[in-house]
Amino acid sequence: MHETSPVHDVAAKHESYRFYRKLFLLYLLNIIDWLCTETLLQSGRFIEMNPIMKPLVGGFWSIIIIKGIVPLALVILCSAVYRRSGSQTGGLVNIILNFGIFVYFAIILWHIFNFVLLFFVF
Repeated sequence: MHETSPVHDVAAKHESYRFYRKLFLLYLLNIIDWLCTETLLQSGRFIEMNPIMKPLVGGFWSIIIIKGIVPLALVILCSAVYRRSGSQTGGLVNIILNFGIFVYFAIILWHIFNFVLLFFVF
C-alpha cells in the first residue's frame, strides 16, 4: 500500500490552494473588466473594441450570461475536473491560468488609462 508523507500532503494542499486562488483571481478580474467596461461605455465617450463582445453590448441578459454566468460555470467545471483528476501538477493548466491573469491585468490597466482620460482630459 502506498502512503504519502506529511511533506507531500502539505505540498499538495499548497498547490491545490494556489490553483483555486488563481481561478478565483481570474474570475474576479473578469468581473472587474466587465464593470469597468460598462462604466466607460455609459460615459458615452468610449465604444466596445472587442469584436466578439461588440454585438452583445446593450443587451442586459446577454452581458450577464456572457460575463457573469458562463465564466462562473467554467470556474466550477475547472474546479471539479481538477478535484477529480487527483493531479497536483499544474503544467499546462497553470500556464493557461497565468496567461489569462496576465491578459486581464493588461486589460484592466488599459481601463485605468481610459478612466484617467475620462476624468482628466474630457
